[in-house]
Amino acid sequence: MSRLARIVPLKVLLVLAVAPLVAGSVATRVIEFNLLSLGSGSGDWLECAIELEVRRDAGDPSRKRPEYLDDLAVSLMLGVESPVDGRATFEFFKAEAALVTLKEGRHIVRFYLPPEVVERDRIRNEVHSFVVQLSRSGEVVVESVSRQLERTNVRDSFLKRIDLEAAKNDGILLPQFKTPFFAAYPQDTPSFRDSDAPVAATD
Repeated sequence: MSRLARIVPLKVLLVLAVAPLVAGSVATRVIEFNLLSLGSGSGDWLECAIELEVRRDAGDPSRKRPEYLDDLAVSLMLGVESPVDGRATFEFFKAEAALVTLKEGRHIVRFYLPPEVVERDRIRNEVHSFVVQLSRSGEVVVESVSRQLERTNVRDSFLKRIDLEAAKNDGILLPQFKTPFFAAYPQDTPSFRDSDAPVAATD
């Protein structure tokens, strides 16, 4: 049995069935966090699975074919509460996955935090806060936030902290193709552009 075949979901941390946030013909449907183990005592990874829906759009002149959506990037920003010496502090992470193209239908884009961070920051129950942004040609077209960030001033404060503090954690939050889970979920995983370009700062 392959190592990937032994992936075991340990605990669903948070499932967010978001309202259909549609910009033209792409929507964020569900955002789900799980702890996963590769087995053999390797520790637990935190997985964030973001379900997208793409609709056919014959009126979009940027599409080569109406059933395909090109030039889509998915950004995930996390705020993780980390207890240090009996007091709560926060660590911030940001990653981006650029997709080759998406055919109409549903697709899942996944990101991962490695086991060392999961153990260090004692991630067990839920991620404190997150923002998911879908972008085309560098412009945000869809944004989903956790309930802690529903107020505009709180969201803006979170994004400022991402800008100021996430850079020190660059390369820790990873898209699926850069992790041991690269070949998992072949039925619903899209193809990624492999780009090492830095993630653009959030406005």
